[in-house]
Amino acid sequence: CCMTAGGRTGSLFVQLHELQTVTANSLCSSLQVESLDIRYVSGTWVVDCHSLCSRPSVRVETQPAFNLEHYRDSRSGPLQYIFWRRMLQSICPAPAPLTFDPESAHPNLVFSRDLTAVTERNRAQPVPSSPRRFRQCVNVLGSQTFDSGQHYWEVWVGSKTKWDLGVAAEAVDRAAKVKLCPENGYWTLRLRNRTEYWATATPWVRLTPQRPPRKVGVFLDCEEGTVTFFNAGDMSHLFTFHQVSAERYCPFFSTCFSDGGANMEPMRLCHLAL
Repeated sequence: CCMTAGGRTGSLFVQLHELQTVTANSLCSSLQVESLDIRYVSGTWVVDCHSLCSRPSVRVETQPAFNLEHYRDSRSGPLQYIFWRRMLQSICPAPAPLTFDPESAHPNLVFSRDLTAVTERNRAQPVPSSPRRFRQCVNVLGSQTFDSGQHYWEVWVGSKTKWDLGVAAEAVDRAAKVKLCPENGYWTLRLRNRTEYWATATPWVRLTPQRPPRKVGVFLDCEEGTVTFFNAGDMSHLFTFHQVSAERYCPFFSTCFSDGGANMEPMRLCHLAL
């Protein structure tokens, strides 16, 4: 499918690519600084630039923005972290640091201590009874809910053979087994049989991504009423749901059953902020 993600989504795309570019450049700068052989001789800095002389394509600015002496005196951590912090502050919306909500989870699901990874164990765990809990399918919601604004998060799916993820209305029926579709309050992507990607629109739409996504980005715009999915590895657009409407939205996840171990890899929430 080739639906337009919209102006705001395009802006997010550009911002995230700028973050990737600045991060890569800052890593190169940090490595270059570390590789310089700096010696202090009679109050004068002497720099061994032998390795740089073999790179005629590198242009040295007459007034470099990077002050090596200031860096030496004030350095308190890796340079790339500083750039990450500055770039993340400028991204709107900033990637949401989500966690899973165990009280909503199917009894077969087991979580990491920090509630950012979930695995299906093929047997029910001893968990408290709750009307918020999914009973028929191995689903779980995010702890955070949204009713306004723009929100973006990323989910690591790795080499899982099947999964579902996206956005659900907070008021979905959690006791019954229902079809994932907008009419039932779900706007999701799914993988089946390792290679079959679907958007659960009405009717469902078969997707053919150029590269199998190992990490999926989800962008919820409450004002525009859209949910957009990206392959977070290269920020290529996968699908956009339009006319999305609910009183309150929840991040939605399903590990699907483990299939005797073939689908045991955890699903993880990616935290980009440092």
